[in-house]
Amino acid sequence: MRTENAVQGQVRRADLLPSAQGAASAAPLIQIAGLEKRFITRSGEPVVALSNVNLDIRENEFISVVGPSGCGKTTLLRILAGLEHATGGMVRAGGEAISAPRDDVGIVFQQATLLPWNTVLSNVLLPVQLKGDRSQAVMDRAKRLLSFVGLGGFVQKYPFELSGGMQQRVAICRALMREPRVLLMDEPFGALDAMTRETMNLELMRLWSEERKTVVFITHSIPEAVLLGDRVIVMSPRPGRISEIVDVDLGRPRSLQTMSSARFGELCGHIRAIFGSDSPMGVSL
Repeated sequence: MRTENAVQGQVRRADLLPSAQGAASAAPLIQIAGLEKRFITRSGEPVVALSNVNLDIRENEFISVVGPSGCGKTTLLRILAGLEHATGGMVRAGGEAISAPRDDVGIVFQQATLLPWNTVLSNVLLPVQLKGDRSQAVMDRAKRLLSFVGLGGFVQKYPFELSGGMQQRVAICRALMREPRVLLMDEPFGALDAMTRETMNLELMRLWSEERKTVVFITHSIPEAVLLGDRVIVMSPRPGRISEIVDVDLGRPRSLQTMSSARFGELCGHIRAIFGSDSPMGVSL
């Protein structure tokens, strides 16, 4: 087909994923098989949010997830975080079923949700201090993370004194404080202006290269998904399924100049073609 030729074999169909992944990795960190999620509305009507989702995620892999509004991206993320329960199928992390929030999973939402009465440092320390850890080691880690993202001089500032991008950096540092194996990010830069968003993309790639976490990153932006991800998971409209999985063969490290390359344009064009000639509402092309 035309769209498959466009990526020269770099796209795997979702229904071929389990065998393809098995060859690539004998023990993926996250395993999703036959995942389904159904809700019951207040009027008693069933709504299928996710249907037959199959995905293996390798350790230290950066996965981007893109799809139209309402396709179940956030629901999938909440299931991986243990905040929602699947109504069918299997979801495992490290070989264990995900049934509740886990200490080895960090979450970053679209809004930073910082406590306004806490300083930047106190906000970052909150997850570990709630666990009773007030050691010098965690204090040093918090300061190191803040310094790494350029906020070393803002540890005693309050959220209202920071820009939106700076607040999101604090939220990312907070999510990394317990040294999670997996970092789940739900459109963390969606509310930022275009220039700040580009800066945050670069900061995230730099932080990921340092921390080497497994990242699942939800976005409505196709260019952002391609720039950041090792693979892009393309979701269908509701009920959410994986339409295709696109390997991003751009190499690393990446920069904003990567976005001007011919290959980058080919990958974005292919993903656009998956959605059809008309962009679905909620997807940034």
